Amino acid sequence: MSKCDSEVEFERSWNEMILEGNLQTHEWLGDLYKIRSKWSTAFNKEYFSMGILSTQRSECTNNVCHGISKPTSSITECFLGLEKIITNWRRNEQDEDHKCRQSEIVPVIRSSSILKQAARFYSRKLYSFFEEEFLHGVGGMSIDFVSNDSSKFLVNYTENKDQSNPWVVHFDSTDCTIQCTCKKFETMGLLCCHSMRVLRQLDIVKIPEKYLMLRWSAKARKSVYSGYVGLGKGTDCGSGFIFRNHISRFAYQISTRAQGNELAEQYMLGAMKDMAENIDLLVEGKMTNSNFICKSKSRAAPVSAFKDPQKRRPKGISNARLKGYWEKKKQKSKYNFALDALLLRYYCAFTALLLRFYCAFTALLLRF
Repeated sequence: MSKCDSEVEFERSWNEMILEGNLQTHEWLGDLYKIRSKWSTAFNKEYFSMGILSTQRSECTNNVCHGISKPTSSITECFLGLEKIITNWRRNEQDEDHKCRQSEIVPVIRSSSILKQAARFYSRKLYSFFEEEFLHGVGGMSIDFVSNDSSKFLVNYTENKDQSNPWVVHFDSTDCTIQCTCKKFETMGLLCCHSMRVLRQLDIVKIPEKYLMLRWSAKARKSVYSGYVGLGKGTDCGSGFIFRNHISRFAYQISTRAQGNELAEQYMLGAMKDMAENIDLLVEGKMTNSNFICKSKSRAAPVSAFKDPQKRRPKGISNARLKGYWEKKKQKSKYNFALDALLLRYYCAFTALLLRFYCAFTALLLRF
């Protein structure tokens, strides 16, 4: 049931299952059928889900939790294990971003303008998904029916046509809108192989800009803030939260980059003061978009006329760098070693002198 692309296909598959198993009076299946819109993927094609099922989400969560904790683990150990996993995820993401910046994607068909456009826009992982859909559509799909105005297409597999249902693709040439009954773009954000086959049939050499989602771009992290689009009036209260979330992240990123640089910090403070004044004027209706005043350049780099005096030590104290504790301790140990070596040398000389006198005295006694 999870592979049904439409509600009609789901109803047909469900009826075949009930008839084959003679389950018309099964109570549990009857209750399950009443809530089919909550669990069947055929009824949830309008929502972005990346094709991930609810059971897969729970399994992934259990897998992560079982890897970082045990029944005897404390809360501290669980937290440290989760922090370690998150660190590894962030490191892998940074490595992937670095690969996207430093290397270029080579399309499998170098003469294809659509693949070239996708290689320039998508990240490495998403391009592999897109390339697979493109090759599957061009090489494994065929068009069975085309309307007179080329607005409706029936797409089917090249082989085993009798075992599958054709997909219906609608195309509007006025605004280059394309829709497929499989709704892969609505659920994953990528054009499906059926749409690719129609684009190839119409000799369209570029993907419409509306179907290139910013979230799958190789530069998504860099341009996510500038790519924000207001939801406009008449929307729910969640739009305000989304706006504040974008602005907060953007301000945090800039402040982190400016931290430690005095000129950058002063520039940011000046720009924020100008922005606060302009926002007050805009809210009060005393200023329009054409009258924006930015005073941040004048406040960008205030340079003080007075410089700090040279740091000098009082008289009687050397200007040499003061030595630390470990350096002093190391110097003391060096002096102690030299003193011990000198004492050992005198001790050896004194012992040799005593031995010499002892030998001479013994020889004198033996003579008598």
